[in-house]
Amino acid sequence: MWGRSIRLTRVAGIDIRLDASWFLIAALLTWSLAEGYFPALVPGTGPAELLIAALISMLGLFGSLILHELSHAMVARAYGMSVEGITLFVFGGVAELRNEPPDALTEFRVAIVGPLASLAIAAIFLMARWVAAAVGAADLAVAVLEYISLANFVLAVFNLLPAFPLDGGRVLRAFLWRRSRDFAQATRTADRISTGIALAMMTLGGIQILWGAGAAGLWPVLLALFILAASHSARLQTDMREALAGLTVRQVMRRDPISVDPDLTLAVLVEDVMMQNGITFVAVVEDGQLLGIVDHETVRRIERENWAHTRVDDVFLALGPEDVVTPDVDATDVFERMIRGDRRKFPVVTHGRLVGVVTLADLMARGRLNTELGHSRG
Repeated sequence: MWGRSIRLTRVAGIDIRLDASWFLIAALLTWSLAEGYFPALVPGTGPAELLIAALISMLGLFGSLILHELSHAMVARAYGMSVEGITLFVFGGVAELRNEPPDALTEFRVAIVGPLASLAIAAIFLMARWVAAAVGAADLAVAVLEYISLANFVLAVFNLLPAFPLDGGRVLRAFLWRRSRDFAQATRTADRISTGIALAMMTLGGIQILWGAGAAGLWPVLLALFILAASHSARLQTDMREALAGLTVRQVMRRDPISVDPDLTLAVLVEDVMMQNGITFVAVVEDGQLLGIVDHETVRRIERENWAHTRVDDVFLALGPEDVVTPDVDATDVFERMIRGDRRKFPVVTHGRLVGVVTLADLMARGRLNTELGHSRG
């Protein structure tokens, strides 16, 4: 779903990952706390103490985000939904669910528990702040506890904005879904409302920038762009699921795909197969059995001067059961696998023999056609 990420740990069987963009926001947050926030609250504090306080605060917010997303994941799992993992990124975090909630009430429960968890964390740290102040703890320690409490309160309030994919947007969709009993229509309405909120945020950010607020105005604009992209993506996915409903891979796949023998050289593969046919990947077949695929990315990793001496057999990617599909699989299931993973194309096989290829572009094209013609079955 995201760009490059690293696996941090595993909690209750759920992988916790950090997107590369998270390191940017962690560094910016630590710097702003050490250079601006804490010096203003506790003047006269040394640079080393300020940096330590900033790091502790950043880690406190980091842990709070994990707990926020874990609350989503645990409730989702309690209602039978599969959780792929949790990823923290520049705008916060996301619990990656493999399937949509089965009903509006489940969507509401999964969505609302996140802000409730953040409010609970805010209350705990606020009480800790009062206790620390009462027993005469250092002002900087009190400030750290206060910051973590405030950050969680802001996190809860912001997430309750009725803009998809924020928690408030999902609560809104649950309400619309419950009222209309139509998940797709609820998603479309939530997308329209989210677009309006995002445009308002962009306008506010633009005004702040014109007034000289600088980075303070840039953040609402960036958040608005994220909301627009994520909301439209959710609507597109919902529309595609609806358009592909009832179709099998057999009805959308490309039949008689081009294949090559493993003894072919890369030079011949590129010039006579890929370039001639305008394709980026080719199935590798021997004696009628699918062995794997070779794509342009694999070829690019080989020095051009070695293409004439390198065979397809030396570089092709072997395929396991999870890397292929059968003709009778639901098209919507394959679409879900594509958008939630990093594969955009699958060979279609019957008893190990290649019978076709299905790509994300094929599914999108068929979905658009079905939508325009007003039906979903081939």
